[in-house]
Amino acid sequence: MANILVVGKDLPESENLIKSFELQGHKIFASTGSDLSTSVESDNIFTFSWNKASSISAKTLLIQAEAKLIQIDRVLIVFDGPYYAKRFESERIEDCTQAVENMVSGYVYFCQTLLNRLSQKSKNIIVSFYLKSAATKADIVTAKGVTQAPCTNNVAVAQAAFKALAENTAAAMSEFQEISIFLCQAEPGNELYSNDRETGNWINTCFDSIEKMKNKPSAKQALTWVKTGGKLPGGFSLFK
Repeated sequence: MANILVVGKDLPESENLIKSFELQGHKIFASTGSDLSTSVESDNIFTFSWNKASSISAKTLLIQAEAKLIQIDRVLIVFDGPYYAKRFESERIEDCTQAVENMVSGYVYFCQTLLNRLSQKSKNIIVSFYLKSAATKADIVTAKGVTQAPCTNNVAVAQAAFKALAENTAAAMSEFQEISIFLCQAEPGNELYSNDRETGNWINTCFDSIEKMKNKPSAKQALTWVKTGGKLPGGFSLFK
């Protein structure tokens, strides 16, 4: 059993993803939206209302997670493009600030807080970034077979920012022997794209495989994006 911190895709939208971990016997600390009151009937799931516009809230989230879980073994940071595409449909300039706070600033605050905390503590932990990409206007023009309606510019920019943040945070974390990292991505057309429960099962298998490795993934492997349902760099098969 592991203790898992899941942030980014908030409850209740992340319920299927989180339930996949709970069914494997894990304990989970999950973020909820700051404007939502979320109740979860489970002794194995703890929640925190995360205000992504606040750097203090990011710090409090991590403190609360450590208090409830005692020890955090795994961290999953999720950017769900299709969810954000529905939530931030407006192209109005006056809506940009809220979009940026939720889809960019909050992630930067949390990742820096996590990096600072892990640099102070010597313990084994696995950190994963999961990007579920929304189709962009550019994808509609350049890619074949894209049937999704394109997301707004705010979402397109935010998911590109998340990818850069994940890669640079992973590069910084790879310097610490106790931290293992893997990056995973689902794009439209991916087999697991619309199935959060199966995606959670696959991510859980990734976590388990990394824990069994004699040597943690190299810095180059940590910066390699793995397609959900695929193999970790180094040849580990992640199909059950």
